[in-house]
Amino acid sequence: MKKRIINPIILLASVLLIFSVLSSCKKVGAELVEETIEETAEYGVKQGARKGTRKFFKEVAERSIKDASSDIAARRLYEQFQKHISKEFADGVVVRTSKEGIEYVSKEFPTSAIRKNGNVIVGKAGSLIDNGPVNEFFNHLLPNSKYVVDDVFIYETDKLGRVVSCSADRTKAFVNLAGKRNPQRNSNVQKMVVEKLDGKVGFDDAGHLFSNTSGGANELINQVPMNADLNRNGLWRQLERGEEEALQQGKQVCSYRKLLYKGDSKRPYAIEFISEIDGVVSKTIVQNN
Repeated sequence: MKKRIINPIILLASVLLIFSVLSSCKKVGAELVEETIEETAEYGVKQGARKGTRKFFKEVAERSIKDASSDIAARRLYEQFQKHISKEFADGVVVRTSKEGIEYVSKEFPTSAIRKNGNVIVGKAGSLIDNGPVNEFFNHLLPNSKYVVDDVFIYETDKLGRVVSCSADRTKAFVNLAGKRNPQRNSNVQKMVVEKLDGKVGFDDAGHLFSNTSGGANELINQVPMNADLNRNGLWRQLERGEEEALQQGKQVCSYRKLLYKGDSKRPYAIEFISEIDGVVSKTIVQNN
């Protein structure tokens, strides 16, 4: 059996990226960032740097993840896709190399790509005006993972693949991404959010955890089934407007969300909405009735 190989440069870059995502958010999300850095560093120490890294890159370039599954890391990821997403999705993933390391890319959707180190997954959300469709890897989530999206947003999933917490430097997202997201919401993704995540058809919207008008992603990772009134004009929308107004005023805004579930349901019954605006933290529990 081949030993798993990890590029120390990529590992270091991942740690620095995660640290920089919320470096200006001194309070909100600090524990999540610290845990992510510790786990990524621990993974690197356990696996170590191998001399065969370049050879491995050459071996797996442009091969399907199934064909590359003689490598233990690729095989485990292929098995995860099969178990938690679908065999069709797993068989449609290609392993390729880039300057940033090993990437997993969808054959059907070439703009859908991620890089993975241990349980940390890094990638760019789609639905940008100049970048075509959504990133399908963020519509089908792996369990027990931490996702770093657009170098700004961090999402954590549990053993069921549910997003249980997320955090972001909203000011960075607003400056770099606001106005670049396609203003037309993806109706297919929104339908999938409600149907796949135990939503109530005709009652729920696909509510964004971080609003797309201020740079939030349009993929499933950033949406949950949410009471339509709550999402459009209720308490959730009021809290969103508070953050959006602060962003428009040039204030430093950091956000954290904690999603609460009952049993194995994928629809949160409540979400803790935490904002840090110019260092002042506010917390509100929003009931998703």
